Amino acid sequence: MKRTLWIILLLVIPHFAIGQYIKAKTYSEVTIDEEFIKDTLTIDAYLTKAVQYSFSKDKYAQLFFKKAIEKATILASQEQIAKVFLVKGIYYWKNYEYFEAIKTFNKALIFYENSKDSKNLSKLNYYLAESYYYVYSEDIAFKYFLRALNSYKKDNNDIGVAFCYNGIGTIYGNKNNKVALGYLNKALAIFLKYKNYKGISSSYINIANVTADNNEIEKGIELYNKSIASLKYKQDEYNLAINYNNLGDCYIHLKDYNRALLFFEKSLAISEKMDVKILHALIYLNIAEAKFKQGFYNEAITFSNKSINYAKIHGDMEIQALNVLALSNIYEKTGKHAKALQLKNEYIVINERSFRNIDQKKIQLFQSLNELENSQFEINKLKLKNESVYSKLQTRRNITYLLIFITLVLISLIIFLFYQQKEKNKIYALLKTKSDQINTLKDDVQVQNDYLSDLNNTKNKLFKIIAHDLKNPLSSIEAFTDMMLQNDDEYDEEEHVIFLNVIKESATKASEILNDVLVWAIDQEKPLKNKKLSLYKLINEELKLLEIQALQKEISIENQVASDLNVVTDKNKVATIIRNLISNAIKFSFVKGGITIQAEVVGKFVKITVNDNGIGIATADLDNLFIVDYKKSKLGTSHEEGTGLGLVLCKDFVEKLGGRITVSSKPDHGSSFSFTIPITNTIPD
Repeated sequence: MKRTLWIILLLVIPHFAIGQYIKAKTYSEVTIDEEFIKDTLTIDAYLTKAVQYSFSKDKYAQLFFKKAIEKATILASQEQIAKVFLVKGIYYWKNYEYFEAIKTFNKALIFYENSKDSKNLSKLNYYLAESYYYVYSEDIAFKYFLRALNSYKKDNNDIGVAFCYNGIGTIYGNKNNKVALGYLNKALAIFLKYKNYKGISSSYINIANVTADNNEIEKGIELYNKSIASLKYKQDEYNLAINYNNLGDCYIHLKDYNRALLFFEKSLAISEKMDVKILHALIYLNIAEAKFKQGFYNEAITFSNKSINYAKIHGDMEIQALNVLALSNIYEKTGKHAKALQLKNEYIVINERSFRNIDQKKIQLFQSLNELENSQFEINKLKLKNESVYSKLQTRRNITYLLIFITLVLISLIIFLFYQQKEKNKIYALLKTKSDQINTLKDDVQVQNDYLSDLNNTKNKLFKIIAHDLKNPLSSIEAFTDMMLQNDDEYDEEEHVIFLNVIKESATKASEILNDVLVWAIDQEKPLKNKKLSLYKLINEELKLLEIQALQKEISIENQVASDLNVVTDKNKVATIIRNLISNAIKFSFVKGGITIQAEVVGKFVKITVNDNGIGIATADLDNLFIVDYKKSKLGTSHEEGTGLGLVLCKDFVEKLGGRITVSSKPDHGSSFSFTIPITNTIPD
């Protein structure tokens, strides 16, 4: 539950403190004529109207955003276009549409990173940090918080610095109480200095959360009350509701359930007034817990079901899972063990689904430097292992040469014997025998050559995949190392530790990549793990993993596979094939393009097709798509990079499953990649 509280608490960060949309004068007073000034004021007017609409009337807001971008495009002003995207991103952010916000902010980021507008760049980095945090990408959020922090420091914007400290402290909240409190207290000191009461309240709440999570409940209650006291200077019902809810949670831990319920009722009254459904769900979950502790099981069931309904509306699987687990405990307590067991199984399913839908937290900020050394040791060990494999391949190649030499000697011997023998019949018999032996040896040599060729190809694929996948973590290590070298006097020791931990995390990622590649290589020798699975469900699972990639280009993906179409095959290999083909379709599709996935039964096979309406493939390139060649890798429509290995792996896996992969394409009209797999896979291992 605390994880949910941390996420909700960041929502109380005031919009105005970081800097809401400001009608910036982006024109030059010296060179721009009155017509340009008039057009920029018109854009400002459109944006002002757009942000006045609530998200329930989003279609009206989008009309004004569209007018603003059209006017900015006609002006051919990148500055005005970036301003529109920034305001539109903040609109999505304020309405909790974080994926849309990320996509829109990134459109503005391209301009601001190349401009001298440090104020808007700082604000944009901050909003990106918060948006990534809300979608559970804490490593990326941490990076943007650092960027915003450095920008605010250069601009001497203390309030911006305070909110960055608040965000970084929140990320640390579930990991290291000491470091979290250090950043949160820095933020509080700045807010107190400038009498920023909304920031003061937010800081007290976050500090109270860390304190309460450390089992200092009484001290946490004191801090929550300080937060409430600061709100008398600045009306903030949302912050007040959060305080009441957290106080109730503290009194549950103190077993003062009646007082806890009083605070939950206060929080619920504010939440209902504001109509914040995710907060409804959290409060009802807490009320259900208090009722359960009091022994009022029927009431606990009622409130828990209310919480589930609101969590479903908001799409929060974590709260749904907690409620299902709570209901299971209630039914177990009342002796309804069958119902309790059913709900426990349902909890497992929902919890697993929640983990699949949430971008796994990748930032590991609090491991020792020894783990970094261990990661390097694992890299070196894998390198030595690869060198050992290469040595074995060389030895086998030498054996092959020896066998060929022996074969040549035998042939020479046969020819010699042929001319030495006087009796025709004996010569014929001897030649036949020797010929049979030679053919047998040739077959053995060919088999050995094929085996060695496969091993050599596997080695080459491994090296290329490692080189490709190590690029990002190594780039991260290089970037943060460069920051430390260039700004040695800019940061204190604690911040250097943060950078070192980020560098350590990138090394950990590199180690994980190498381990994954090793597992893939070993998998080539393993038998297929065939089991019955639904193609429709499998494709939906893969689409969730590619959701952000598609959203960034506004691409719609339609799963047209029949829900009752099942196959017996190796799930991991089919998932890898589908994921690579859909990812390629997204990469080479235009913005706002469309992708469809279809399947049909053809005899004893299922034919699965991924269609896109992207840039297509030249006819001359079709024959080389499934051959390892880095030179043929092309940039996607949004300059996405790749290695060209994805299709090679797809072909490899399809053939191992007993199928065949094909492609048809027309430049500028799109491509269709199809592959077949047996409905019931009985391919020998």
